[in-house]
Amino acid sequence: MNQVSRRSVVRGITGAAALGALSMAGAASAAASSSESTLKVLVINAWHGGTQVPGGVGMIADIIKESGATLVFIAEASETTPDIVAKLNASGLNFQHRRTGDNAIISAYPIGEATALPYMTKAVVTVGSVEIAAYAAHLQYQWYATYLPRAYGPGAPSGEYSGYGWNKIPTGPVTDVAAVARVNAASGRPQVIERFIVDAGKERQRGRLVILGGDFNEPSTLDWTRRTAQLFDHNGVVLRWASTQALEDAGFVDAYRRQHPSPVTHPGFTWPASNHNAAVESLTWAPEADERDRIDYVFHHPDARLKLKDAQVVGPRESIVRNQRVAESGKDPFLLADVPWPTDHKAVLASYTVRG
Repeated sequence: MNQVSRRSVVRGITGAAALGALSMAGAASAAASSSESTLKVLVINAWHGGTQVPGGVGMIADIIKESGATLVFIAEASETTPDIVAKLNASGLNFQHRRTGDNAIISAYPIGEATALPYMTKAVVTVGSVEIAAYAAHLQYQWYATYLPRAYGPGAPSGEYSGYGWNKIPTGPVTDVAAVARVNAASGRPQVIERFIVDAGKERQRGRLVILGGDFNEPSTLDWTRRTAQLFDHNGVVLRWASTQALEDAGFVDAYRRQHPSPVTHPGFTWPASNHNAAVESLTWAPEADERDRIDYVFHHPDARLKLKDAQVVGPRESIVRNQRVAESGKDPFLLADVPWPTDHKAVLASYTVRG
């Protein structure tokens, strides 16, 4: 809003009227300001609740605090979640949490009781006068089909390619798109997302905003495109990954990819992150491949009350590529790139304004 000088306001009217006009303008400005809230959504896989590196629980609390996050979705949450919240609140903040299974939601805004859904925790968060149905997700890690084009087994307990476990496939990359899609479907991840879409639709009918965040263990349909077919060991595969494709078809917005449309210049990799508190061997599952993918997301359904402002990768610039720590050379915006890191994933921060 352009600033209006006091002189232009009072010109041609009495002093009393001027004061009245200024008073009314000030009240209107205050009302407009009070109706808009900042919502910063952080998604982080905590690597077994921050227990895999020394001091990891405190590191997670520090990341939440330093990022300015006000709504946090934690995958691989554990009994350490109350400890994370206690550390935050001991620093003068006021967070609450809800957890079911290995997902947790931590919120600086009032939060209702949690509901357990398959591979998700759901809770209603109230921002100002607006209710948000918040879903934290951690989808099935097996049948990790993105490894097939990289000549590694998908860790499937049964079915196609199960004989390889997580090991290298001696015959080379699997580039049959239909086969990769079948293995991905066998994971059940797309079905989980389809159930979420139905549940989210009911929440939207109740007048609530919907935000989903978490570790999908599946790449984005927006990232495995013709432009990236010969990059990152995709080995020519162009695939509409079913989970993110279903969300896109249902109108959901991938916050990071909306802000940074190019998967070439802004790949936004979240896995595997380099972590100097851990040996490289504990960070890679496909040591002879470029296994980098963006598998951690924030999604929202469009609504006039919700405006996306920014999205960033949170965490180290380095990733693991072919069993080596490699600095990312793209144009992704990184936040907290140099702080001690507690996990094998990078996090994602999406910033919104909420009106109402």
